[in-house]
Amino acid sequence: MKLRTKLTVFSILLLAAAIALCCAIIISFAYQGEVESITSAGIFDFEDLYREFVWSSTDSIPDSPIVRRSYIINKFRSLADAGEFVLQKGDEFWVNNTGFDVKSILPAGKAAKLSEIGSTQYKLARIDGADYFIAASPASIAQEDYYVSLMRNVTPQINSVRSLAAKCALVGAVITAIAAYAMHLIVLRSLLPIKALQEGANQLSGGKYAERIPVHGHDELSELAADFNSMAEAIEGNMQELNERAERQQAFINDLSHELKTPVTSILLSSETLLSRSVPPDAAQNALVRIYDQCKWLEQLSGKLMTLVLLQGEISLREESVAELLEAVKESTADKLEKQNMKLCLNCEMDTLPMDFDLMRSALVNLVENARKASRDGQTIYLCAKNNTIEVRDFGQGIPPKELPRITEPFYMVDKSRARKQGGSGMGLALCQRIAAVHGGTLQISSQVGVGTAVTVTLPKEVQP
Repeated sequence: MKLRTKLTVFSILLLAAAIALCCAIIISFAYQGEVESITSAGIFDFEDLYREFVWSSTDSIPDSPIVRRSYIINKFRSLADAGEFVLQKGDEFWVNNTGFDVKSILPAGKAAKLSEIGSTQYKLARIDGADYFIAASPASIAQEDYYVSLMRNVTPQINSVRSLAAKCALVGAVITAIAAYAMHLIVLRSLLPIKALQEGANQLSGGKYAERIPVHGHDELSELAADFNSMAEAIEGNMQELNERAERQQAFINDLSHELKTPVTSILLSSETLLSRSVPPDAAQNALVRIYDQCKWLEQLSGKLMTLVLLQGEISLREESVAELLEAVKESTADKLEKQNMKLCLNCEMDTLPMDFDLMRSALVNLVENARKASRDGQTIYLCAKNNTIEVRDFGQGIPPKELPRITEPFYMVDKSRARKQGGSGMGLALCQRIAAVHGGTLQISSQVGVGTAVTVTLPKEVQP
């Protein structure tokens, strides 16, 4: 059974029970009121006749039994409606047009006190399909015992209550039907967000991550729809990130395969040359040089790749001297700079920064190497530290604006042939950017063709929690 069916059935049953209870209360009050009205009127009429009959009959009672009988009967008839009141003496009915033996009906009745007279028994009884109010009491006249009864047909009054009950039942049924239909519509409308959530979940499971649920109102289901949209947005973002990461990885693999193809091919060709039986000494020497150069390039590439792979997790940072870092970078690049008559000018205006000293030295060495390769012989490269930033600036050939967005991609080189001749692999800036990222910092590049390039590494002043 579906949830909407369960809710509808439960709501209708609860509503029907509430309406039935209300009808029962109304009918009960109406019946009780009618019974009290019938009882009060009946007892009042009975008391009135009883007192009048007993008190008036005590005056001048004939001595003769026959005359006394006639006198009492006439007296009773003059006071009472013979159709309702009954007069008995012992088992003999003196006046009885009802056709019922009241004594046999009343033993289980209620008792009501009659002032200065005695007690009266009374009750409502259903006899032969009709409703009656019955009241009776013994009477003593001239030391003789009589039995006075009232037997009044109250079927119309009781039927009015039954009619009210039928009307209540009918009205209750109509109200229940209307309310049930309205409740059905309300349940359907209330469950529309759940239906939308179901459809949205099906869309998500089918790979349609852009699916969103319309949010109306401020109830719990609306909040659930909003939470679903947040979840869908997060999933869409994660899937987009995963797809982009997969694309980057595939591009990385493709680039790596392409980059490895050239040195491997060169090594194979040079090896074939060496394996030839008739190789001039000069050709053999050139082949060995090519093999050495390509192996050296592969060694550098593998080292950078290994470093890049290892930089996927967190690293341990501690306060290190920035001045010592710059001096270490200068020492590591001195030989190559000296060969091109270049200078590395240092300027340090800060004391310490939280860092991994070796990784940061490696990043800055790569940046200085890139600056050297982009500069002409005799030029000066500047390495400056200020306000938690470290900048490497050169006055070389610069980078075209269209190349800047891709300059940090692995294996990307602006001038591939020139970079290859200089021992470049296209991994330096990608590695530097990753080193800055694991420090919680950033790497920014600004460049102008013919003017030069500035690469700025910004690090947090404090270790991030």
